[in-house]
Amino acid sequence: MAQPMWKNNIKRFVLIILIITGTVVCFGQNAEVQITKKKCTYANKYSGAKLIIHYTYDTVKLESLVEYWLDSFINLPDSVKLLIVERLLDYEDDTSLCCMNVVNRSFNGIEGCRGKPKGVTRYTIQVDALFMINRLCWPKWMELYSCTPVLYDNKLKKSINNDPKKIKIVFAEYKKWYVECKGKGKIGYYFPFNRGRYGWYGGRKSGAPKD
Repeated sequence: MAQPMWKNNIKRFVLIILIITGTVVCFGQNAEVQITKKKCTYANKYSGAKLIIHYTYDTVKLESLVEYWLDSFINLPDSVKLLIVERLLDYEDDTSLCCMNVVNRSFNGIEGCRGKPKGVTRYTIQVDALFMINRLCWPKWMELYSCTPVLYDNKLKKSINNDPKKIKIVFAEYKKWYVECKGKGKIGYYFPFNRGRYGWYGGRKSGAPKD
């Protein structure tokens, strides 16, 4: 006995969903992500190193530049972004200098930057890793949440870019957030930082509600 047309349509719909879901899961599981530290000199003046993202899936190969645009990586699914975040968090103890200097960075052409602390010109690979995570996960809100690669002690009103112990406290918050995202399988719009003593200089609290 032939099945009604609507039942056949439902079966086709479910099959399509399973194929799409399976493809996404496979895409995330088979992706290869590596972070390397590249020696560099920025603007012919600042020497140090920079974290570079390498992503490979099937015939696709991506490599990030020294700058923070990360356009090709921003469009990747959350499953792959979380792999990148996990690798970047491995640089928690790297206190070597990044080859870039402290400047306000605008990616979306919106007004949001609040300047930078006087006398703070450099930052470490620790800060570089977290700044890259921000750009990767909240690309449209960088000017509001972390316009400048400077971590700040809101109680003492000073930069902590040269204080590895305090930066590790910030890393602990990022790791907690990462575990939550991994459990949900997605990255939400809520920016969970800039709420306590340590955060990004001039960074606002999240404008999106908590998931």
